Amino acid sequence: MTPGSFKCPKCDRSFSMAAHLGRHTNTIHGSRKRPRPVARRKLSRSGKGRIGRPKGKRSLARAKTFVGDGVTRLISQMQSYYSELTSRRSSLDAQIEGMESAINILGAAPRTRTAGRKLGRPTGSGGVTGSLKDTIVRVLRQRAVALSPREIAAKVVKAGYKTSTKNLTKAVSNTLPEINNVRKVARGLYRA
Repeated sequence: MTPGSFKCPKCDRSFSMAAHLGRHTNTIHGSRKRPRPVARRKLSRSGKGRIGRPKGKRSLARAKTFVGDGVTRLISQMQSYYSELTSRRSSLDAQIEGMESAINILGAAPRTRTAGRKLGRPTGSGGVTGSLKDTIVRVLRQRAVALSPREIAAKVVKAGYKTSTKNLTKAVSNTLPEINNVRKVARGLYRA
């Protein structure tokens, strides 16, 4: 098509595309086509909905039988696997008892069974006694002079604060602005 092949019948303006002409006539001249009326849905005799089942949907009876069969199959598979696991457990318990008796015969005590790995920090692994904020406030109240974050970190460790962080000075300097009881006296000096 050549440019200017579409002309507006009202103002003789030319457009290169039909879509541009349509947009022009809709916005400038206001000649919009009215939307077609929506076809009314046929209602059932009771007046509650369409006649027949909705398009693209399974019938409820078929869906129930499909789900029922799937659930029944799943339950039977789970029950058979459960019985297999319990039979394994009984054979493992028998083997464990045999090993315990053999170890007892040799004169050593068998190791205790572990119920599984506990989550979280192991006990006594550098746990924190009190929070860092509380320890900083305690250390600063003991001193009458203002201290730098490096000095505060050293005093916190001496006060018994246990930590596994590699840079306690940085942790202290990041924590100091968050503490309400501590105020900055000068550049790099804090006091409680």
